[in-house]
Amino acid sequence: MTAADKRCDSLFGFADVKPLTDALLAEVRAELGDWLTAVALYGSVARGEAHRWSDVDLFVVHRGDRETVSEAFLHAKLRLRDRPLARELTARGVPTAPVAVYRSEEELVDTPWLMLDMTHHGILLFDPRGVLGRKLARLRTRLQELGSRRIELDDGSWYWDLKPDLRPGEVVTL
Repeated sequence: MTAADKRCDSLFGFADVKPLTDALLAEVRAELGDWLTAVALYGSVARGEAHRWSDVDLFVVHRGDRETVSEAFLHAKLRLRDRPLARELTARGVPTAPVAVYRSEEELVDTPWLMLDMTHHGILLFDPRGVLGRKLARLRTRLQELGSRRIELDDGSWYWDLKPDLRPGEVVTL
């Protein structure tokens, strides 16, 4: 199945989860304040390929203690699950408990591998200071300089060829 076929078979998309992510971010922002730096949607929902087993994947950039940030997201998800919006989405088969990956602002320096895919299909949901947006823009530029390609296979999987003309012993820095 090609990526285009997956998009045609998609059960839900970004427009379906946006009210949920908006409500979640409002709750988390109220609790964390400026500890919350940026949030992006990535994965099958962002690619337009969501299916019944898909998660709503969030990439969260934060300041402060990771445990405090993850607890704020957990508490917000618990509060939202009993609201009419969550019940409506659940009835339509849309997941209502986003799954988050947390990285501190400092950890962005090392360019987590997950960010490669975010250069391709990530959707910024919250980034008031432009921290994540600038990092993704720099990464896109670097990938272009290297001639990097995202290779999609017939089964819908993919891999990154970071430097097609890589020579033995050469080190690639993102």
